Amino acid sequence: MKKNLLCGCLALLLLLTAFGCKKDKPAEPAVTSKPAAAETAAPTEEPKADVPELKEFADTYEDRLPENAEDGLTLHAFNWTYHEIMINLENIRNAGFKNVLTMPVQQPKGGGSAWWAFYQPLSFSVGDNSALGSREELETLCREADKYGICILADIVVNHMANIDDDAREADGTPTVLPQVAEYEPKIYNNRNEDVDGIGVTFHHNKNAKGSGADTQVYAYGNLPDLDTSNPYVQERVLALLTECIDAGVDGFRFDAAKHVETEQDPDYPSDFWNNTLEKAKDYYREKTGKELYAYGEILGEPSGRTLSSYTDHMRITDDGFTSQFKSAFAQKDPNRVLNALLKGGDATKLIAWVESHDEYVSSNTHYSDVRVAKFWSVIAAKKGLGGLYLARPNDELVVGQIGSYAFESEYVAVSNRFHNRFYAADSFESVDGTCYINEKIAPDDQGVLILNVGAVDPEAVVEVAVPHLEDGIYYDSLTGKPVEVRDHVARVQFEANGLAVVTRSKDLHPQLAVSERDCSFAGEKIITLKTRNCEEAYYYFNGDASDTHPFTNEAEVPVHEYVKDGKADLSVVVRTGKNTFEQMFTYTQIQLLEGGFNLINIDEKYLNGEYELYIWSWSPGRWSKDYEIRDGIMVVDTTGMTGFLVAAFEKGYEIADVNNWDSNVIMQSTDIKGDLLTLGFFDMSGF
Repeated sequence: MKKNLLCGCLALLLLLTAFGCKKDKPAEPAVTSKPAAAETAAPTEEPKADVPELKEFADTYEDRLPENAEDGLTLHAFNWTYHEIMINLENIRNAGFKNVLTMPVQQPKGGGSAWWAFYQPLSFSVGDNSALGSREELETLCREADKYGICILADIVVNHMANIDDDAREADGTPTVLPQVAEYEPKIYNNRNEDVDGIGVTFHHNKNAKGSGADTQVYAYGNLPDLDTSNPYVQERVLALLTECIDAGVDGFRFDAAKHVETEQDPDYPSDFWNNTLEKAKDYYREKTGKELYAYGEILGEPSGRTLSSYTDHMRITDDGFTSQFKSAFAQKDPNRVLNALLKGGDATKLIAWVESHDEYVSSNTHYSDVRVAKFWSVIAAKKGLGGLYLARPNDELVVGQIGSYAFESEYVAVSNRFHNRFYAADSFESVDGTCYINEKIAPDDQGVLILNVGAVDPEAVVEVAVPHLEDGIYYDSLTGKPVEVRDHVARVQFEANGLAVVTRSKDLHPQLAVSERDCSFAGEKIITLKTRNCEEAYYYFNGDASDTHPFTNEAEVPVHEYVKDGKADLSVVVRTGKNTFEQMFTYTQIQLLEGGFNLINIDEKYLNGEYELYIWSWSPGRWSKDYEIRDGIMVVDTTGMTGFLVAAFEKGYEIADVNNWDSNVIMQSTDIKGDLLTLGFFDMSGF
């Protein structure tokens, strides 16, 4: 979890390739017997004997999510608030995700102004002053998710707590715990260095530990104070958090830095932590719901002196060795390497795999394209028993409370998710033919196959691919709607440029919608671009007036500002293809900027009525000030000479002693407002 304080505005444009409603049938495509080739010329025709017609299958399948969390795929709602997850539940279900993983739910350092602050918790309770929202909002989210058949998974940090900064250390060289921890966990804080009331020391002070202790006694990243997870009181507080989450409606957990928490099998410093926390939480959840709690732990690299099985006895794990092998095989464009990497992963039911983790994404300047991510994801989604984790990317400035990408809604992702949901319990057969990786699914009353061509693709060519387990007949590509003939266990596939074919007995397509910006505030004029794909009918209307619709084909430029009523415009968009209709609503709020400085809008009233002391921290030079005024509920900041700033809340009456240095007594702070955000002239403080 590398610290990154970049920030900026949400500038979102989803790009879907090959937009258009209906495609003309191509001229007679070439045929290749194997998908190797660049050899796409049609073979010489020879007289053929009459062959029987292929049968059409009776298909009554309806898209649905699995019943249990462990059987579904997970969307990582990175940097999303509870409210943002809730208003996107229908889209998440339509995209085929069973589970949604939140950010860490504990009270974060500084209120959660940056993504990394959530991984420095102050408490073992659901945060009461978090940028994610309140416990009540978490409960509301879980209730709404139940209506859609979606499970909410909570990220939990149990290995460490918040520090003062990257340099502060105790006399023995171990990291210094942030004093604000005392507000939420007084016993843990008071016993941090010595046992003062009989519960034992609550943090490790063994920075030279060897063997397995090199992992579990010291957290070597970010100067973070490492909790003594063998301490009974620490275990008690962790269990209290897990049961609080279950009571709120949470259906599972991700455990951050799980490798750095010991197991009962450790050769050095073993403990009963997982038995006294996770296992008891499983029992509690089972008694409460009659279902099994879903849980997995973050394991990056091999644990020192231990085996992965010591963790998989308790939970699934994110074995990044498996994930790295898998992605490396793709880079070689060799389907045999793809197949072998998957087979080397061991028991897939114990693993979580991803195309990219949040740590990888925020620490790298090079990212896969959305299409490439979807290709990788298709194999993860198809692998039987494997737990897939799809990262909903943040925006470029990593602003908390703003969704950076809606690529998770892309049909290239959704078709793989639906394929998983349709066949998660079916027999699975993986193989390779030419440059194609193949995963056949055989259920008692249904069959299908996912084929990924990792070689060069000619969209005009028909490729013959061996499918030894598939029944002969007419199938359909879920991406294009084109029929796929299977005769004598050979499928005739016409790949799109991305090389993916998701083949089932269903002929219906799903319409797709891309929106340039969603649910944002604006000043002056605002033009929104709508784009569709696989669409027979599309129209939009404003402010609930479905009698005044605006039909469009393929693309529309919508002047939102012309439809503002009482300061906002609700844009509803409906797209339909066959039996599949999809409707979304987006809200755009028009604001009138106040003169005299930068406008901070939608600030919670509690910060304006004197309950807190508000300061501005500016850069160039770095200093604290109160160079702002409050007018009509808007904070107007004098940004003269600033390259950027943030807003921080302190206790009522608090005075900063040294205005030229950062003050760690901050209770809540905004994201960094600089760069493109600063040039906008306003910032929405709803997440503050």
